[in-house]
Amino acid sequence: MIFQRSHWLGMVFSLSLFAVCRADEPKAPAKPNPNPANEAALSMEATVESELSNRRLREEAEAWLRLPTDADFVEAKLEEVIHYLADQHKARIRIDHNAIELSQTSNPITLSASGRPLSHVLNLAIQAADLAWTIRQGDIVVTTIQTIPRETRVYRLGRLRQLESKRLLPQGSATSAGMLSPNGHPSGGFSVPTPSDEPHHIVRVLQEEIDAPWRDVDGEGGTLSLFGEMLVVRHTYHAHEQIGDLLKAVEAALAREPGSPSLLVMPPVEAQRFLAAQKGLRRELKLKLMLTPLNEFVKTLVTQTDLEIVVDHAALASANISESIELSLLEGQYPAHQALQIALKPAALIAVIDEGAIRITTPERAEKFYLTVVYDIADLVRSEEDVQPLIQLFQESAGGPWNDTDGEGGTLTELPGGLFVIRQSDSVHTQIALLLHELRQAKKESLKDNAKPAANDVEKRFYKAKSKDEAEALERLILIFVAPNTWDVSGGKGLLRIAEDRLIIQQTKAVHDQIDNFLRDYQQAKPIGTAIK
Repeated sequence: MIFQRSHWLGMVFSLSLFAVCRADEPKAPAKPNPNPANEAALSMEATVESELSNRRLREEAEAWLRLPTDADFVEAKLEEVIHYLADQHKARIRIDHNAIELSQTSNPITLSASGRPLSHVLNLAIQAADLAWTIRQGDIVVTTIQTIPRETRVYRLGRLRQLESKRLLPQGSATSAGMLSPNGHPSGGFSVPTPSDEPHHIVRVLQEEIDAPWRDVDGEGGTLSLFGEMLVVRHTYHAHEQIGDLLKAVEAALAREPGSPSLLVMPPVEAQRFLAAQKGLRRELKLKLMLTPLNEFVKTLVTQTDLEIVVDHAALASANISESIELSLLEGQYPAHQALQIALKPAALIAVIDEGAIRITTPERAEKFYLTVVYDIADLVRSEEDVQPLIQLFQESAGGPWNDTDGEGGTLTELPGGLFVIRQSDSVHTQIALLLHELRQAKKESLKDNAKPAANDVEKRFYKAKSKDEAEALERLILIFVAPNTWDVSGGKGLLRIAEDRLIIQQTKAVHDQIDNFLRDYQQAKPIGTAIK
């Protein structure tokens, strides 16, 4: 009985010790009760991470698009071209077969490019089918314009606004760097945006100068919203590229001295290609065309200029213009741009610069290849009253057409701080640049003329005699022999006073010139009794 009791007590002790040991062991976490709110939060976090990962992939795709590309195709299919380009750069490039009709991929492609960015070669490859490309989840996707997705990006405007406030022009005076009064408030001139309407001009310039539709303007397209100093834009990839380039150019223009040279709204590498194309178009050519087919004309120009010249097949097809149309040009010496203009005009065609290449297209299609430039005109305007006449001068003297006056064509938007953002053809921009050069030269000449004293302007000069007695003698002589009716002693405005051996004379420049001649003759006078030979 005692044994049984001891055995029972031992079992109780063992069970108690086992319970204590179990209590010290780490417990497995309890399964949380299902909570829809927590699951939704986790789901959204995963979505944000996924989107950020897609943006990193987009940067990889953008690097591919900048790569120099070689291509030479004759009557090739779109799929063959895309496969070749993808293989050349080991890039992910694909065709959106769900959106593109079979007929669009079967259009033959003929193109030749050497060292051009992949983005430019893609544009050439898909232009005939009127397609577009975009970036989706790190892939470069060829699709239709209608199916290109929109994405939201945030742009910071803080530095742009700070630079803008420093460039406000004072009312009725020439441009200067100090535009603010001591208390920090603008001193007049161009209207100063208040906190409520300050961003309005940024919205306006983007809606007018970006080649893309906007919901507020066109009833459909992208949207713009402002949140403090942040600009939130929802639009396509290509629209965002234009927006980024434009904001960078405006900020750079505001950071420079007023009246600095204009800035092209494009990446630096593309700007170099554009300037090289402009230089090639100025090259002198000796040409003669007699009913020469368009393709033969292009080959001739390419041979003599080394320019890349492409025909906009889609534009010609939509305008029912045959690519075998014959062109004529009288024998003579022409700059390349003039030869293109004269030969193409009767065929209702035009040549524009597109990503460093020369594109032959229709005037209607040419608007898509307009060039955007930021002009700094702060050195030419004294106040807001000068702005509208300058705009009118541009539109009347630099060619066109202009959207404001003709209902179609280029656009011009004013920005505070003395900037114009203009979207126009290359030829019109050339005329604007020449006009600004002439205006600045004329202003410089006017400033020089104004700086020169007029004949009737009064100025003060000092003359030193050998002694006080000579100074008194010269005073009497000058009052008698030099413009005697112009001195105060005779009722005039001229003043002559002496101080020891110095003469202080206040007179017009014309009289001062006479005084100088008189004193020179006085000093060079020959002694009395000198023999005359």
